[in-house]
Amino acid sequence: MRFYIDDLPVIFPYDYVYPEQYRYMCGLKKSLDSKGHCMLEMPSGTGKTVSLLSLIIAYQQFYPGRRKLVYCSRTVPEIDKALEELKRLIAYRRKHGCEDKDFLGLGLTSRRNLCIHDRVSKERKGKVVDAKCRELTASWVRRKAQEEPEIELCGFFEKMAEVEPADLVPSGVYTMEDLMDYGRSAGYCPYYLSRRVIPLADVIIYSYHYMLDPKVAELVSKEFSRDSIIVFDEAHNIDSTCIDSLSIDLTNYTLRNSSVSVQKLADKVNEVKQQDSQRLQDEYQRLVDGLRDASQAREEDAVLSNPTLPDDVLTEAVPGNIRRAEHFVMFLKRFVEYLKARMRVMHVVAETTPSFLQHVREITYIERKPLRFCAERLA
Repeated sequence: MRFYIDDLPVIFPYDYVYPEQYRYMCGLKKSLDSKGHCMLEMPSGTGKTVSLLSLIIAYQQFYPGRRKLVYCSRTVPEIDKALEELKRLIAYRRKHGCEDKDFLGLGLTSRRNLCIHDRVSKERKGKVVDAKCRELTASWVRRKAQEEPEIELCGFFEKMAEVEPADLVPSGVYTMEDLMDYGRSAGYCPYYLSRRVIPLADVIIYSYHYMLDPKVAELVSKEFSRDSIIVFDEAHNIDSTCIDSLSIDLTNYTLRNSSVSVQKLADKVNEVKQQDSQRLQDEYQRLVDGLRDASQAREEDAVLSNPTLPDDVLTEAVPGNIRRAEHFVMFLKRFVEYLKARMRVMHVVAETTPSFLQHVREITYIERKPLRFCAERLA
């Protein structure tokens, strides 16, 4: 059926719209007009997903300057269900005369759910799939393969890397299964394909973590424009998702591996230092230049600030005492050894963040500021 909310023509893919659904869409349009925030509540089973999609897609297509819809859901089945609903809605709109030209909607999930590589896709654990995928697609592996052709690479990734994003996938709505089927037929990796066409998509449906987890958001969501329409489905789960995203479980096994990795990094830095000291100096200069560029971009409003980090973290420069490679490696070694010592306790200890940081400072002379930039410096 077709009806109007103010001047907006809405196509609804059912013969009847409930009064609650209509009021829901009116409230949603009001918040989109004002570019503000809203919190809407409807009982389960009352068709809130189709109401939300019908209104926002109508809004996208009717008003110039189509704003991207980023729909965040909780689980993979819920993501696929929303994609199915979107696919049905777009088919209904086209059947009833809406062109929806070049419309692209797709979902994004982990490698484990999208991998089609014969060997890697047989793994069941997500971390194993991630590791094996990186062994076939990492930039340094691909560079090495140019000199040593016997090194195995992922054919799906290599074929996709040769194609411009605009030519990767035809318009339409793709469920996870659709994306994998298309990847097999075209010879493209579905996971990296979805990542590459995110800037071109009208609707992206993915997990909360891609928006709320700073580590993941930096890779996936940082380029969304400020006027994107962001929807959190089942929003009462957001607090626990934020807690999970900003929490970590450390084990002795992890710390042992950390020590080995830091030592490998130290060896590599020493090797480079002996072979080509200028290379380390160039790396240091790139870091300093990158900080300057990032600061200018932020002042010009060219980057979307991460909503989960306070402004002072985003605007400050990486502290001087961890800018040079050798100093940073020594810093990491000290901190890992401190954590190992803290793990050697016979009883449960609970403390606040400030008291933990104070103890770190007293024992290792490590200040809180360099700790905040460890991830960026390591990257």
